[in-house]
Amino acid sequence: MVLLWVRTRAGPSNVLAKPRNMPPLFSMFDVCKRFGATQALAGVSLEVEPGEVHALIGENGAGKSTLMKILAGVYRADRGEMRLAGNPFAPSDPADALSAGVAMIHQELNLAPHLSVEANIMLGQERHRAGWVRRRTHARIAQDVLNRLSRGDVPLNQPVGRLPIAMQQLTEIARALASQARVLVFDEPTSSLTEQDAAHLFEVIRELRRSGMAIVYISHFLEELAQISDRYTVLRDGRVVANGRLEETSLDDIVRMMVGRDLTEMFPRVPHTPGEPLLEIRNLSGDPMPRNVTLTVRRGEIVGLAGLVGAGRTELLRTIFGLDRATGGKVTLSNGATLRGDPRQSIRQRLGFVSEDRKEEGLALSLSIADNLTLTRLTPYLRAGVLNLRRRNQAVRQWLQRINCKAAGPG
Repeated sequence: MVLLWVRTRAGPSNVLAKPRNMPPLFSMFDVCKRFGATQALAGVSLEVEPGEVHALIGENGAGKSTLMKILAGVYRADRGEMRLAGNPFAPSDPADALSAGVAMIHQELNLAPHLSVEANIMLGQERHRAGWVRRRTHARIAQDVLNRLSRGDVPLNQPVGRLPIAMQQLTEIARALASQARVLVFDEPTSSLTEQDAAHLFEVIRELRRSGMAIVYISHFLEELAQISDRYTVLRDGRVVANGRLEETSLDDIVRMMVGRDLTEMFPRVPHTPGEPLLEIRNLSGDPMPRNVTLTVRRGEIVGLAGLVGAGRTELLRTIFGLDRATGGKVTLSNGATLRGDPRQSIRQRLGFVSEDRKEEGLALSLSIADNLTLTRLTPYLRAGVLNLRRRNQAVRQWLQRINCKAAGPG
Protein backbone atom coordinates (compact mmCIF):
# COMPACT_ATOMS: atom_id res chain seq x y z
CA MET A 1 0.00 0.00 0.00
CA VAL A 2 1.14 3.56 -0.74
CA LEU A 3 -0.17 6.30 1.55
CA LEU A 4 0.21 10.04 0.86
CA TRP A 5 0.00 12.27 3.92
CA VAL A 6 0.11 16.09 4.02
CA ARG A 7 1.30 17.70 7.28
CA THR A 8 2.49 21.20 8.14
CA ARG A 9 4.80 21.98 11.05
CA ALA A 10 6.05 25.21 12.53
CA GLY A 11 8.31 25.76 15.51
CA PRO A 12 9.14 29.32 16.59
CA SER A 13 11.18 30.09 19.66
CA ASN A 14 9.83 33.03 21.66
CA VAL A 15 10.31 32.74 25.40
CA LEU A 16 7.79 34.51 27.60
CA ALA A 17 8.54 35.88 31.04
CA LYS A 18 6.87 34.10 33.95
CA PRO A 19 3.79 35.65 35.59
CA ARG A 20 3.25 36.65 39.18
CA ASN A 21 1.32 34.24 41.40
CA MET A 22 -2.25 35.56 41.44
CA PRO A 23 -5.72 34.18 42.28
CA PRO A 24 -7.11 32.11 39.38
CA LEU A 25 -9.13 34.00 36.81
CA PHE A 26 -10.74 30.76 35.73
CA SER A 27 -11.16 27.43 37.51
CA MET A 28 -13.05 24.17 37.01
CA PHE A 29 -13.63 21.38 39.49
CA ASP A 30 -14.50 17.70 38.94
CA VAL A 31 -15.78 18.23 35.38
CA CYS A 32 -17.18 15.09 33.73
CA LYS A 33 -18.47 14.50 30.20
CA ARG A 34 -19.67 11.35 28.48
CA PHE A 35 -20.53 10.76 24.81
CA GLY A 36 -22.60 7.58 24.71
CA ALA A 37 -20.38 4.77 25.97
CA THR A 38 -17.23 6.93 25.82
CA GLN A 39 -16.13 8.70 29.02
CA ALA A 40 -14.39 11.75 27.55
CA LEU A 41 -13.73 13.53 30.87
CA ALA A 42 -13.66 11.93 34.32
CA GLY A 43 -13.37 14.49 37.11
CA VAL A 44 -11.02 17.09 35.60
CA SER A 45 -9.93 20.11 37.67
CA LEU A 46 -7.96 23.06 36.28
CA GLU A 47 -6.98 26.59 37.32
CA VAL A 48 -5.62 29.39 35.12
CA GLU A 49 -4.25 32.65 36.51
CA PRO A 50 -4.50 36.09 34.87
CA GLY A 51 -1.40 36.87 32.85
CA GLU A 52 -0.60 33.18 32.41
CA VAL A 53 -0.15 30.88 29.41
CA HIS A 54 -1.31 27.45 30.57
CA ALA A 55 -0.41 24.47 28.39
CA LEU A 56 -3.01 21.71 28.12
CA ILE A 57 -1.16 18.57 27.04
CA GLY A 58 -2.23 15.06 26.05
CA GLU A 59 -2.44 12.54 23.24
CA ASN A 60 -5.28 12.53 20.73
CA GLY A 61 -8.44 11.50 22.58
CA ALA A 62 -7.14 12.57 25.98
CA GLY A 63 -9.99 15.07 26.37
CA LYS A 64 -8.26 18.41 25.76
CA SER A 65 -10.61 19.82 23.15
CA THR A 66 -13.69 18.48 24.94
CA LEU A 67 -12.63 20.23 28.13
CA MET A 68 -12.07 23.53 26.35
CA LYS A 69 -15.35 23.26 24.43
CA ILE A 70 -17.12 23.00 27.79
CA LEU A 71 -15.31 26.15 28.87
CA ALA A 72 -16.30 27.90 25.62
CA GLY A 73 -19.96 26.86 25.84
CA VAL A 74 -19.92 24.42 22.91
CA TYR A 75 -20.70 21.47 25.24
CA ARG A 76 -22.42 21.27 28.61
CA ALA A 77 -20.68 19.27 31.33
CA ASP A 78 -22.54 16.29 32.79
CA ARG A 79 -21.14 17.13 36.21
CA GLY A 80 -18.75 19.59 37.82
CA GLU A 81 -18.38 23.28 38.51
CA MET A 82 -16.71 26.21 36.77
CA ARG A 83 -15.91 29.67 38.13
CA LEU A 84 -14.89 32.84 36.29
CA ALA A 85 -13.33 35.64 38.35
CA GLY A 86 -14.72 33.93 41.45
CA ASN A 87 -18.29 33.73 40.15
CA PRO A 88 -20.20 30.60 39.02
CA PHE A 89 -19.82 30.09 35.28
CA ALA A 90 -22.04 27.76 33.21
CA PRO A 91 -22.42 29.09 29.64
CA SER A 92 -25.39 27.78 27.70
CA ASP A 93 -23.74 28.34 24.30
CA PRO A 94 -20.63 29.98 22.75
CA ALA A 95 -22.35 33.39 22.56
CA ASP A 96 -23.07 33.20 26.29
CA ALA A 97 -19.42 32.30 27.01
CA LEU A 98 -18.17 35.11 24.75
CA SER A 99 -20.35 37.69 26.46
CA ALA A 100 -18.91 36.56 29.80
CA GLY A 101 -15.36 36.98 28.51
CA VAL A 102 -14.32 33.50 27.29
CA ALA A 103 -13.30 32.99 23.65
CA MET A 104 -11.83 30.00 21.80
CA ILE A 105 -9.67 30.07 18.67
CA HIS A 106 -10.44 26.71 17.10
CA GLN A 107 -7.96 24.72 15.04
CA GLU A 108 -10.50 24.91 12.19
CA LEU A 109 -11.31 28.62 12.10
CA ASN A 110 -14.90 29.80 12.48
CA LEU A 111 -15.16 32.63 9.97
CA ALA A 112 -17.59 33.76 7.28
CA PRO A 113 -15.19 33.80 4.28
CA HIS A 114 -17.47 35.95 2.08
CA LEU A 115 -17.74 38.72 4.69
CA SER A 116 -15.17 41.44 5.27
CA VAL A 117 -12.53 41.51 7.99
CA GLU A 118 -14.53 44.16 9.82
CA ALA A 119 -17.78 42.16 9.60
CA ASN A 120 -16.08 39.02 10.91
CA ILE A 121 -14.52 40.88 13.84
CA MET A 122 -17.92 42.29 14.84
CA LEU A 123 -19.92 39.14 14.02
CA GLY A 124 -22.29 38.35 16.88
CA GLN A 125 -21.46 41.54 18.75
CA GLU A 126 -22.79 44.18 16.38
CA ARG A 127 -23.34 47.71 17.65
CA HIS A 128 -26.65 49.22 16.53
CA ARG A 129 -29.08 52.02 17.20
CA ALA A 130 -32.79 51.72 16.49
CA GLY A 131 -32.06 48.63 14.39
CA TRP A 132 -29.37 50.32 12.26
CA VAL A 133 -25.81 49.01 12.39
CA ARG A 134 -23.32 51.68 13.50
CA ARG A 135 -20.74 51.29 10.74
CA ARG A 136 -18.37 53.95 11.99
CA THR A 137 -18.32 52.35 15.44
CA HIS A 138 -17.63 48.95 13.86
CA ALA A 139 -14.73 50.35 11.82
CA ARG A 140 -13.25 52.11 14.86
CA ILE A 141 -13.43 48.99 17.08
CA ALA A 142 -12.04 46.72 14.35
CA GLN A 143 -9.17 49.11 13.62
CA ASP A 144 -8.38 49.47 17.32
CA VAL A 145 -8.08 45.73 17.94
CA LEU A 146 -6.00 45.21 14.79
CA ASN A 147 -3.69 48.02 15.91
CA ARG A 148 -3.38 46.28 19.27
CA LEU A 149 -2.29 43.14 17.39
CA SER A 150 0.27 45.22 15.40
CA ARG A 151 -1.63 44.54 12.15
CA GLY A 152 -3.37 47.83 11.56
CA ASP A 153 -2.45 47.49 7.88
CA VAL A 154 -5.02 44.75 7.25
CA PRO A 155 -7.79 46.27 5.05
CA LEU A 156 -11.09 46.17 6.90
CA ASN A 157 -13.17 45.77 3.73
CA GLN A 158 -11.21 42.76 2.41
CA PRO A 159 -13.22 39.48 2.29
CA VAL A 160 -11.59 37.33 4.94
CA GLY A 161 -11.61 34.27 2.66
CA ARG A 162 -9.00 35.98 0.45
CA LEU A 163 -6.53 36.41 3.31
CA PRO A 164 -3.72 33.97 4.16
CA ILE A 165 -4.46 31.50 6.97
CA ALA A 166 -2.34 33.49 9.44
CA MET A 167 -4.37 36.65 8.79
CA GLN A 168 -7.63 34.70 9.10
CA GLN A 169 -6.49 33.44 12.49
CA LEU A 170 -5.58 36.98 13.48
CA THR A 171 -9.09 38.10 12.52
CA GLU A 172 -10.56 35.54 14.90
CA ILE A 173 -8.24 36.73 17.68
CA ALA A 174 -9.32 40.30 16.93
CA ARG A 175 -12.95 39.22 17.31
CA ALA A 176 -12.13 37.87 20.78
CA LEU A 177 -10.44 41.15 21.74
CA ALA A 178 -13.41 43.16 20.45
CA SER A 179 -15.60 41.15 22.83
CA GLN A 180 -13.25 42.11 25.71
CA ALA A 181 -12.46 38.46 26.41
CA ARG A 182 -10.56 37.71 29.62
CA VAL A 183 -9.88 34.02 28.91
CA LEU A 184 -8.62 32.93 25.48
CA VAL A 185 -8.19 29.31 24.37
CA PHE A 186 -5.90 28.40 21.46
CA ASP A 187 -6.49 24.91 20.01
CA GLU A 188 -3.49 23.82 17.88
CA PRO A 189 -2.94 27.37 16.55
CA THR A 190 0.34 26.77 14.67
CA SER A 191 -0.64 23.58 12.83
CA SER A 192 -1.09 25.45 9.51
CA LEU A 193 1.25 28.41 10.04
CA THR A 194 4.69 29.09 8.66
CA GLU A 195 7.52 29.60 11.13
CA GLN A 196 7.38 33.37 10.57
CA ASP A 197 3.61 33.51 11.09
CA ALA A 198 3.87 31.37 14.22
CA ALA A 199 6.58 33.70 15.57
CA HIS A 200 4.23 36.65 15.08
CA LEU A 201 1.44 34.70 16.81
CA PHE A 202 3.69 34.26 19.84
CA GLU A 203 4.33 38.00 19.87
CA VAL A 204 0.57 38.47 19.96
CA ILE A 205 0.24 35.98 22.82
CA ARG A 206 3.00 37.80 24.68
CA GLU A 207 1.10 41.09 24.39
CA LEU A 208 -2.21 39.51 25.44
CA ARG A 209 -0.49 37.94 28.42
CA ARG A 210 0.98 41.26 29.52
CA SER A 211 -2.52 42.74 29.48
CA GLY A 212 -3.57 40.22 32.15
CA MET A 213 -5.47 37.81 29.92
CA ALA A 214 -5.56 34.13 30.93
CA ILE A 215 -4.54 31.91 28.00
CA VAL A 216 -4.98 28.16 27.60
CA TYR A 217 -2.74 26.76 24.87
CA ILE A 218 -3.22 23.32 23.27
CA SER A 219 -0.51 21.94 21.00
CA HIS A 220 1.19 18.66 20.11
CA PHE A 221 4.46 20.52 19.53
CA LEU A 222 6.08 20.14 22.94
CA GLU A 223 9.05 22.34 22.05
CA GLU A 224 6.84 25.38 21.51
CA LEU A 225 4.88 24.63 24.69
CA ALA A 226 8.11 24.74 26.65
CA GLN A 227 9.02 28.03 25.04
CA ILE A 228 5.80 29.99 25.58
CA SER A 229 3.91 28.40 28.49
CA ASP A 230 4.23 29.00 32.23
CA ARG A 231 2.39 26.03 33.71
CA TYR A 232 0.99 22.79 32.30
CA THR A 233 -1.70 20.21 32.89
CA VAL A 234 -1.42 16.72 31.36
CA LEU A 235 -4.57 14.77 30.49
CA ARG A 236 -4.65 11.05 29.83
CA ASP A 237 -7.87 9.13 29.14
CA GLY A 238 -9.97 12.05 30.35
CA ARG A 239 -8.16 12.46 33.67
CA VAL A 240 -5.54 14.87 35.01
CA VAL A 241 -2.36 12.88 35.58
CA ALA A 242 0.09 15.74 36.24
CA ASN A 243 0.50 19.49 36.46
CA GLY A 244 3.25 21.92 37.38
CA ARG A 245 5.61 24.56 36.02
CA LEU A 246 7.16 23.85 32.64
CA GLU A 247 10.50 25.39 33.60
CA GLU A 248 10.82 22.67 36.25
CA THR A 249 9.86 19.76 33.99
CA SER A 250 11.71 18.08 31.13
CA LEU A 251 10.06 17.19 27.83
CA ASP A 252 10.93 13.53 28.45
CA ASP A 253 8.95 13.64 31.69
CA ILE A 254 5.97 15.20 29.92
CA VAL A 255 6.01 12.54 27.21
CA ARG A 256 6.15 9.83 29.86
CA MET A 257 3.16 11.39 31.65
CA MET A 258 1.23 11.65 28.38
CA VAL A 259 1.62 8.00 27.38
CA GLY A 260 1.86 6.45 30.86
CA ARG A 261 5.13 4.61 30.30
CA ASP A 262 8.82 5.17 29.65
CA LEU A 263 9.85 5.73 26.05
CA THR A 264 13.42 4.80 25.28
CA GLU A 265 13.15 6.63 21.94
CA MET A 266 10.86 9.45 20.88
CA PHE A 267 10.91 8.16 17.29
CA PRO A 268 11.97 4.48 17.48
CA ARG A 269 13.30 2.96 14.29
CA VAL A 270 12.04 -0.45 13.25
CA PRO A 271 14.77 -2.59 11.67
CA HIS A 272 13.82 -3.14 8.06
CA THR A 273 15.20 -3.26 4.55
CA PRO A 274 13.33 -1.29 1.86
CA GLY A 275 12.10 -3.55 -0.89
CA GLU A 276 11.23 -3.10 -4.54
CA PRO A 277 9.85 0.20 -5.87
CA LEU A 278 6.07 0.52 -5.41
CA LEU A 279 5.64 4.04 -6.77
CA GLU A 280 7.78 5.78 -9.37
CA ILE A 281 7.33 9.42 -10.37
CA ARG A 282 9.19 10.65 -13.43
CA ASN A 283 9.41 14.34 -14.41
CA LEU A 284 5.96 15.08 -12.98
CA SER A 285 4.74 18.63 -13.59
CA GLY A 286 1.54 20.56 -12.91
CA ASP A 287 0.16 24.08 -13.24
CA PRO A 288 1.80 25.90 -11.51
CA MET A 289 3.35 23.10 -9.44
CA PRO A 290 4.96 20.56 -9.16
CA ARG A 291 7.81 21.20 -11.56
CA ASN A 292 9.62 18.26 -13.12
CA VAL A 293 9.70 16.08 -9.96
CA THR A 294 11.29 12.63 -10.00
CA LEU A 295 10.84 10.35 -6.97
CA THR A 296 10.81 6.66 -6.06
CA VAL A 297 9.01 5.11 -3.05
CA ARG A 298 9.94 1.54 -2.09
CA ARG A 299 8.06 -1.12 -0.15
CA GLY A 300 8.49 -0.62 3.61
CA GLU A 301 9.87 2.90 3.20
CA ILE A 302 8.77 6.32 4.49
CA VAL A 303 9.78 9.23 2.27
CA GLY A 304 9.59 12.70 3.81
CA LEU A 305 8.90 15.77 1.70
CA ALA A 306 10.47 18.89 3.24
CA GLY A 307 10.03 22.49 2.18
CA LEU A 308 8.60 25.86 3.11
CA VAL A 309 4.91 26.63 2.77
CA GLY A 310 4.31 27.26 -0.94
CA ALA A 311 7.19 25.04 -2.07
CA GLY A 312 4.78 22.60 -3.73
CA ARG A 313 4.65 19.65 -1.32
CA THR A 314 0.84 19.54 -1.19
CA GLU A 315 0.53 20.13 -4.94
CA LEU A 316 2.89 17.23 -5.64
CA LEU A 317 0.84 14.76 -3.60
CA ARG A 318 -2.46 16.01 -5.04
CA THR A 319 -1.07 15.60 -8.56
CA ILE A 320 0.20 12.08 -7.84
CA PHE A 321 -3.23 11.07 -6.53
CA GLY A 322 -5.06 12.72 -9.42
CA LEU A 323 -6.79 15.56 -7.58
CA ASP A 324 -4.79 18.14 -9.55
CA ARG A 325 -4.12 17.83 -13.30
CA ALA A 326 -0.64 16.85 -14.44
CA THR A 327 0.80 18.76 -17.40
CA GLY A 328 3.74 16.41 -17.92
CA GLY A 329 5.57 13.37 -16.60
CA LYS A 330 4.40 9.91 -15.53
CA VAL A 331 3.35 8.08 -12.33
CA THR A 332 3.68 4.28 -12.42
CA LEU A 333 3.08 1.51 -9.87
CA SER A 334 4.92 -1.76 -9.29
CA ASN A 335 2.23 -3.72 -11.18
CA GLY A 336 2.99 -1.69 -14.30
CA ALA A 337 -0.14 0.48 -14.09
CA THR A 338 0.23 4.11 -15.11
CA LEU A 339 -1.93 6.55 -13.16
CA ARG A 340 -3.95 8.80 -15.46
CA GLY A 341 -4.83 11.59 -13.03
CA ASP A 342 -8.11 10.00 -11.86
CA PRO A 343 -8.66 9.61 -8.06
CA ARG A 344 -11.01 6.67 -8.68
CA GLN A 345 -8.26 4.84 -10.54
CA SER A 346 -5.80 5.68 -7.74
CA ILE A 347 -8.16 4.18 -5.16
CA ARG A 348 -8.63 1.03 -7.27
CA GLN A 349 -4.84 0.74 -7.44
CA ARG A 350 -4.67 0.91 -3.60
CA LEU A 351 -3.23 4.40 -3.41
CA GLY A 352 -4.39 6.30 -0.30
CA PHE A 353 -4.43 10.03 0.34
CA VAL A 354 -4.73 11.85 3.71
CA SER A 355 -5.58 15.50 3.11
CA GLU A 356 -4.21 18.37 5.20
CA ASP A 357 -7.78 19.73 5.44
CA ARG A 358 -9.79 16.81 6.81
CA LYS A 359 -12.89 18.96 7.46
CA GLU A 360 -13.30 20.25 3.91
CA GLU A 361 -11.66 17.49 1.84
CA GLY A 362 -11.15 14.35 3.90
CA LEU A 363 -14.44 13.52 5.60
CA ALA A 364 -18.20 13.62 5.05
CA LEU A 365 -19.01 15.07 8.47
CA SER A 366 -22.76 14.47 8.24
CA LEU A 367 -22.27 10.73 7.64
CA SER A 368 -21.39 8.01 10.14
CA ILE A 369 -17.96 6.59 10.93
CA ALA A 370 -18.93 3.42 9.07
CA ASP A 371 -19.89 5.38 5.96
CA ASN A 372 -16.66 7.38 6.00
CA LEU A 373 -14.45 4.32 6.49
CA THR A 374 -16.00 2.39 3.62
CA LEU A 375 -17.11 5.04 1.10
CA THR A 376 -14.21 4.30 -1.23
CA ARG A 377 -14.39 0.51 -0.94
CA LEU A 378 -17.87 -1.00 -0.60
CA THR A 379 -17.27 -4.08 -2.76
CA PRO A 380 -16.33 -6.48 0.11
CA TYR A 381 -19.66 -5.73 1.80
CA LEU A 382 -21.95 -6.08 -1.23
CA ARG A 383 -23.99 -9.15 -2.05
CA ALA A 384 -26.04 -9.08 -5.27
CA GLY A 385 -25.79 -5.29 -5.19
CA VAL A 386 -27.14 -5.04 -1.63
CA LEU A 387 -24.99 -3.66 1.20
CA ASN A 388 -24.46 -6.19 4.01
CA LEU A 389 -24.53 -3.83 7.01
CA ARG A 390 -23.61 -6.52 9.54
CA ARG A 391 -20.47 -7.50 7.65
CA ARG A 392 -19.51 -3.85 7.13
CA ASN A 393 -20.03 -2.90 10.78
CA GLN A 394 -17.97 -5.88 11.89
CA ALA A 395 -15.07 -4.72 9.69
CA VAL A 396 -15.45 -1.13 10.89
CA ARG A 397 -15.31 -2.22 14.55
CA GLN A 398 -12.08 -4.07 13.84
CA TRP A 399 -10.59 -0.92 12.29
CA LEU A 400 -11.73 1.26 15.20
CA GLN A 401 -9.99 -1.11 17.59
CA ARG A 402 -6.88 -1.31 15.41
CA ILE A 403 -6.41 2.48 15.21
CA ASN A 404 -7.59 3.06 18.80
CA CYS A 405 -10.49 5.31 17.79
CA LYS A 406 -12.83 6.11 20.69
CA ALA A 407 -16.47 6.05 19.62
CA ALA A 408 -19.76 4.57 20.77
CA GLY A 409 -19.85 2.43 17.62
CA PRO A 410 -19.77 2.43 13.81
CA GLY A 411 -22.89 4.61 13.68
